[in-house]
Amino acid sequence: MKKAWIKKINILLVSALCLSLTGCSNNMETYDTYQDTVSSVSTLEPAGTTLNEVSYEGEPAEVEKTEAVYESDDGLCIIEKKPSYYDVYLDYSGGDYRAVGKAYAETIRKVDIDYSGIFEPFLYENIKTAFPSLSGDYKPVEDRIDILMENIPKDYREEMEGFAEALADTSDTGYKTGLESDGLMSYEEALLMQMIPDCLRGTSCNAFSIWGEKTVSGQKITSRTLEWQLGSENQMCLAQTVVHFNMGEGKNSYVAFAALGMLDMITGISDKGVMVGILDSGSETEYVCEGKKCYTYELRYALENMSDARSIGEYMTSESKNFTFSHNIIITDAKDSFVAEDCVYEMDDLTDEQLEEKGNPFTAKTTLRDKDTPLHEGITWDNPDSIAVVNAFASEGSDDKLTGSGGNYVRFAKYNTWIGEKDKFTISDVKDIVTRETEDMESGFQKLHSENVFQTIIYDYSTGNVEVTFTGVEGVVNHPKFVKVETFF
Repeated sequence: MKKAWIKKINILLVSALCLSLTGCSNNMETYDTYQDTVSSVSTLEPAGTTLNEVSYEGEPAEVEKTEAVYESDDGLCIIEKKPSYYDVYLDYSGGDYRAVGKAYAETIRKVDIDYSGIFEPFLYENIKTAFPSLSGDYKPVEDRIDILMENIPKDYREEMEGFAEALADTSDTGYKTGLESDGLMSYEEALLMQMIPDCLRGTSCNAFSIWGEKTVSGQKITSRTLEWQLGSENQMCLAQTVVHFNMGEGKNSYVAFAALGMLDMITGISDKGVMVGILDSGSETEYVCEGKKCYTYELRYALENMSDARSIGEYMTSESKNFTFSHNIIITDAKDSFVAEDCVYEMDDLTDEQLEEKGNPFTAKTTLRDKDTPLHEGITWDNPDSIAVVNAFASEGSDDKLTGSGGNYVRFAKYNTWIGEKDKFTISDVKDIVTRETEDMESGFQKLHSENVFQTIIYDYSTGNVEVTFTGVEGVVNHPKFVKVETFF
């Protein structure tokens, strides 16, 4: 009786909470723009709903054919153009990190794509979001780049420098420098595109993992949806990319999912079967980058050097105070599923004034959350053999941007309700959940399949298949096509 009653409450909440919070593709809202609180629920009236009734049952993912191939002169980078995305192969067994970064940029310059026209506007849209009062003086951004570069692991730093030098090499006199919105990618702009989540921020995501009694196969299925600023004209969707990192002996090889040229870790799967994906989570007092590390590169290091979800999760949580922004990371392997709730500070780090500003009582901590971790009071999770995450910490005692945020609360409740609707799931059932909401559904609804979806990546551990939706320049559509992405492991 209790479980049924909770489900009814969640369904009502999901139907009724229709706050205008998600925005549109050229003005993406993230966790810290959610202003409405759960206390306002009682004043809201349902405004209708439109859910996708077309199932993926019996509809296999497509395998796309290569349309063109581009290769660096040294063979360290190969880019295959597919209809929906670019398939990139980077060979670290044949060259060092700097050489591979250079080869990647040189190969991009061979591709038939307006690379500067895609990325430069995207960078300045993100800069404007992070620094709304800047008017042409980008020194604060340049300062962040310089400071963060100091603590990026040496291999990755040299890789980024090799990439940036080659991409910005536009004349016989050397490469272009400085931050200036002029239609040409500079050295600094090429560096900045590699650290947006750490320097500027700009993602709003959701993910879940199910296993055991919750799947037909008994094995794990992990889904991760990346929501981004798609660009003012959805131009980022022209650069959808899967990158295959062939690390050679002694390190894990892996695939990463992002946009063409990006080298930081947004979403990745290693040859050891570990899947990771980053998600924003609000918990800041003010931005600090002095002495800090880029968590996207620490995550890449962990995926490259560690072979199981627990080791990666424990590493990332142990480093949490060394990062610039608090965040969540979904981390799964065949055995375990975790959410690393990385808070960049603890209670003792806050001044009395900061505590007063946040409102007492207030708590903050880093947690490696699993299925048994106690949750915030007022948060319900009724589904064994599963875990979900949105843009907030869910663990008891963590900084609570979940129960007090309409957007986060509703999306978490949707996962709880929809995962509870079936006893056992196939990969088709998982696809149905993450695409259930339609693009013509009123934008005020808090959607898991929102107007900002860039990619949804689903990893089926029973088959090893990875299936992805790549949003095109037309924007998010109903019942998007899933593409089967080949891995080399």
